Formats: sequence, C-alpha cells, structure tokens
Amino acid sequence: MCMNCVFANALGGFITGKLDRRSFVQASLACVGVAASLSLPGSAFGAVAGADSPSVIFRNGKVYTLDAKKPWAQAVAVAGDRIVAVGSDADVAALATPETKTIDLAGRMLMPGFVEAHIHPFLGAFMTAGVDLQVATAKDALAAIAAFAKAHPTGTIRGFGWRVDMFPPEGPTREMLDAVIADRPAFFLAIDAHSLWANSKALEIAGIDAHTPDPVPGFSYYIRDKSGKPTGYVIETSALLQVVNAIEPISLDSMAQLVVDWLPKASAAGITSVFDAGVPPIGADQGAILEIYTELEKQGRLPFRVVGSYLLKAPPIESATASTQDLMRRIDTDLVQVRVLKMLGDGTQGGYTAWLTEPYADKPDSIGSSPFSEAQWKSVILDADRAGIDVHVHACGERTAHVALDAIAAAIAANPPRDRRHTIAHNVLTDDVDIPRFGELGVIAQFSANWLSADPDTVDSLTRLYGPERQSKIYRPKSILMAGGAVTFGSDWPAAGYLSTYKPLDAVQIAMTRQLIGKPDAPVLAPIAERMALKEALHAATLAGARQIRLEHNVGSIEPGKRADLIVLAKNLFDVAPHDIASTPIDMTMMNGRFTHVA
Repeated sequence: MCMNCVFANALGGFITGKLDRRSFVQASLACVGVAASLSLPGSAFGAVAGADSPSVIFRNGKVYTLDAKKPWAQAVAVAGDRIVAVGSDADVAALATPETKTIDLAGRMLMPGFVEAHIHPFLGAFMTAGVDLQVATAKDALAAIAAFAKAHPTGTIRGFGWRVDMFPPEGPTREMLDAVIADRPAFFLAIDAHSLWANSKALEIAGIDAHTPDPVPGFSYYIRDKSGKPTGYVIETSALLQVVNAIEPISLDSMAQLVVDWLPKASAAGITSVFDAGVPPIGADQGAILEIYTELEKQGRLPFRVVGSYLLKAPPIESATASTQDLMRRIDTDLVQVRVLKMLGDGTQGGYTAWLTEPYADKPDSIGSSPFSEAQWKSVILDADRAGIDVHVHACGERTAHVALDAIAAAIAANPPRDRRHTIAHNVLTDDVDIPRFGELGVIAQFSANWLSADPDTVDSLTRLYGPERQSKIYRPKSILMAGGAVTFGSDWPAAGYLSTYKPLDAVQIAMTRQLIGKPDAPVLAPIAERMALKEALHAATLAGARQIRLEHNVGSIEPGKRADLIVLAKNLFDVAPHDIASTPIDMTMMNGRFTHVA
C-alpha cells in the first residue's frame, strides 16, 4: 500500500495505491521530484516584516485563529511553510504577487489543524485490519466472523472492535469461535485494544495452555476455566502480544504498509500533529518503528508532525529514563521528535485492570491493579522529571491518577523548577480531591472525548462495574477546566469504549453533547454540567494539545511566524448545530504549507 503525493487542482492532495517495497521507495522519490517541480516557494519566516511573497492566500473566510489577542480574521497569507500575515481581506490581498495562489473561502471556516494529543497510528492501522466487529451483539459478531471466513477461505482470520458488554462477565470464549472457525487460527482485538479473543487453534499455535505462566500476573494474563485451561479471553498487552506474534508477527514492513494506507484518512480528518502514545514492540527496539516516521519524512510523504514516546509497560524500571533519552537523541528531525516517557499506569475497567480506590461493584474482592508499585511510580517519575523528560500516564482508574499526581508532586518538590508538561491520560474516573490538583501541579488532563457519550459501555457496563454513584461522576473535563487545569483531546485510536474513531470532529461534538453521534435524542451522559463549549473543545483539540507536546510556538493557532498547519471546513462551526459538527466536511488540510488533503 502506498500514498503518492500529487497536486489536485494545482494545490495538492494525497491518493493511495498498491506498491511493493521497491516501488514504494521509487514512488516516494518520484513524489519528492514532483513536489520539487510544483511545490510552494519560500523559506522560514519569523514575522510578516521581511517575509517572502505569499505562495498561498486564503481570503473571504471566517478565520478562527485560536489567538486570544485576535480570535477572528478574514484572510491568511502563507509563504513556504510559514504563516506570514493574518488580517482583513484588503490587508492580506495587498501582499499578493502574480505567482500567489488565491483561495476564495467563500465564507468557509479556516482554523488551525487538529493536534491529536494521544493516538496510536501504528497500532490502529494494525489492529483495525480484518473483520469489523463494532456491532450490537455477540451473535452479530459471530455472524460477521463467519461471513468473513467464508469470503476468505484460507489463512488467519482476525478483526477488531468487539466490546465486553456483548458477553457475560467471564468474557468471550474459544468455544464460541471454534463453532464458527476451528481449522485455522482466529483472533480478535477488543475495542479497548487491551484484550483479545482467540480460538483454540490460535492458542495451540501460540503454545498457550494450562501450564503457560501469565506474563504479568494479576495484570496481563489468560482468563482460565476451573481446570486452569485458557478460555480464549486474554487480558492486556503483554499476554495478547504472545498470541498475536506467534500467529502474525509484527514486522517493520507490515507496519509501514499499514500506516501509509491510513495517512490520507488522517489528513482528511484535519490532523496535522500527533502524539504517538506508544508503538507496538518489534523486538526490544521501540525506535525501529518510530523511524518509519522519519523515513516517510525523508520521502516527503509524512502528512503530520509527530512527537513520539518511549513506552514503559511494566517493570523493570531502571532503564526507563535512559531509554527515553536514547530515543530523544536518535529521533530528532523537523517533523519527528521523541521527548516523552509514557507509563502504562493501569489497564481498563472492562478487564478489571483499571486501578480503583474502592473495589469493583460486581467484583468486591478486586480494586484492579497497576504494573508498578507506589515506590516504583515515584522512582520513575522523579528520575524522568530530574532529566527534564515529560511523563504521560495512562490512567483509567482514579487510584492511578491519584498515585501519579502524588509522584509528580514529589518530583516537583525534589527537583529544580522547570517548565513541566506532565500529562495524565483518559481520566475515566477522578476523585473529587484530585480535580483541583491538575491546575495546582500544572498537570495536563488528556481526555479521549470521543468516549464521553451515554452509550452502553459508559452507562450499562460502567454502572455494573463501578456502581451508580461512581458511574455518575465519570469523565469530568469541564470541572478540571473550571478548577484551573488544562484539558487536551486525543482519540486513543484504535482504543475506545464503544465507538473507535480517529476523527477530531467526532471528539469535539461528543465533548459538547455527551451523546452518541447521529442520535440527537440520545441520552446525555451525566454529569450534564460537564458538557464543554465549542470554544473550549476546539482549544483542547488544537492549541492545548500543541502545548502538551511542546509545539505551541509553532502550531495550534493561526499567527504570523507559525507553521502553516491549517484546515478549511465547509461551514463555520460556530454557526452549526452541535449535533452536526462531526458531519461537517473538511475541504482542505495544509501541513507545513503543503496541501495534504483537498476534497
């Protein structure tokens, strides 16, 4: 699979095709050659004064700048990869030359490109291949698997998207799958991307039986029946990868091909910057897969900026800071950097691995777990903070967030002052006492706002797991904002509770409505007071995300001197009903002054 860079209507866009590896490289070089012959001129600019003539001018639009000093404008001029002017049509038009391409927005909205502050492009491209199991029931899922197996009579059957609410509390079983497909391996990743459903043949090939030790006992393990045999329900990354890698080993080539096929979709969604919150392990070298980004950048084919991370899933912890620093030195280009230590602080509520303060309502002997002891939490964060590294914590349970905040507070007390950007991600449930601590400690609260709807996962499943009182207090971004904290959005694609999406407009709409997309009369997720205003949601999806990953001086708002990362929407979102925001077309996406999507 390949994405070739071509210009559409003399401006640009991406299309896809199928290429082998040699053709992949040859097409990339050809793409660079085409870009060189048709590309927008220019060089770096610090301000309007002394800038080169604009290569592109957007005029006659509703320009929402995200610049607090000048939130609205009519026109924007771009020279090379920089914004060189923002203002009225008359002021910006005066800068045009005969070579300037002028785009009449005709009242459409221009705004900064979206910053995805927590996403897994490689994992998403890999996991979502195969059967789509985002269906209503287990019966529907098995029917979809059977139909796919019939259409693909040989080879492994795989897929993505089933939910825990489709099954009894003990989860799905291999027998269910064996009844549909028993003669070849089949495995299916859950929509939370933290669990797996495998048939007997897959377990056999992977060598998983009653005598197989759990990779991380109590956290990443194989659900077993009364006799100790694996049921086919596999919990958390370390265990599920033992199955996946035994059947379809993840390779650099396969990852590159899959992610390249997804890139045009990201551009069509308006994504111009991402925080890659953890890549699939290929051997022991996380940098090997991150370097796919830098290779695509060399080929002129990377349509967004990337800040990557070193993923710490479990002990040992001693080399976490040094490993992060190694990637920081190794991967540092114009579009791709690594500067974050990602901690997998707990798991998910569906697998009873989210770490809670009080026991699960339907499993009173468990509060979930973290792969790290509290001493290890403090050691990792103190050491990383001392080295100037930002820490990004996966926290679905409220105890995880609390322990992470305690560790960050200890690091602040022990280490010299600095501009910290530590982040706690997901925040499904947050203790009341911890809401103000985000602002007090300067910790960023990253939400997967696309999870915030009153769907069966957040209502039925979480009520069963947490009990009504705790369920009524989930996902509180507005409270954190009101208490002085910063909120960012990142889809966590492919992971989700009910609907897997990488589209930032989906997140913006759900953050405003707390309802399922496409159902204006759908229930509203409590607390209703947690619904965000459009202005707050757009800030979380752009400038706040840019600040989280230390890109705010270059992107996240439309200001002279910043990089030209821009999107054109068919309508002004401030004139659109909240339930129609997700369906608003994105007509153009520009990254670094280059058009990566033209509808």
